[in-house]
Amino acid sequence: MSVMIRGEDRMRLRVVGDIDAELAVPRGGAGRCWISFSDGTLIEAVYGDNDTCRFAVSEEGAGITRIQRDGAGDVLRLDWRVEWVTVAPACNAARAMTYGEFMPVLPGLFG
Repeated sequence: MSVMIRGEDRMRLRVVGDIDAELAVPRGGAGRCWISFSDGTLIEAVYGDNDTCRFAVSEEGAGITRIQRDGAGDVLRLDWRVEWVTVAPACNAARAMTYGEFMPVLPGLFG
């Protein structure tokens, strides 16, 4: 059970697998959009000057995500039972800022 996503052009994403669909890439995102999956995975998709789509994992979900190069663009594979997938423009998504936590100082550990 899995899905694969590929950028068809600057206007469409092709999804195949558990879900077969063509999703519209939102306009006005300056070549960027967010792809969200039912397992909790959040992907950033970025289009280059030559309409190639590159993917980056922003948040890991329950599934195993693999991104492979295919020509000039990427193909994303998510191995998990996917019930839904949605696309949002970069300007319509908000994320909490995460800050690294400091490790506690343990007396006597280093000396």
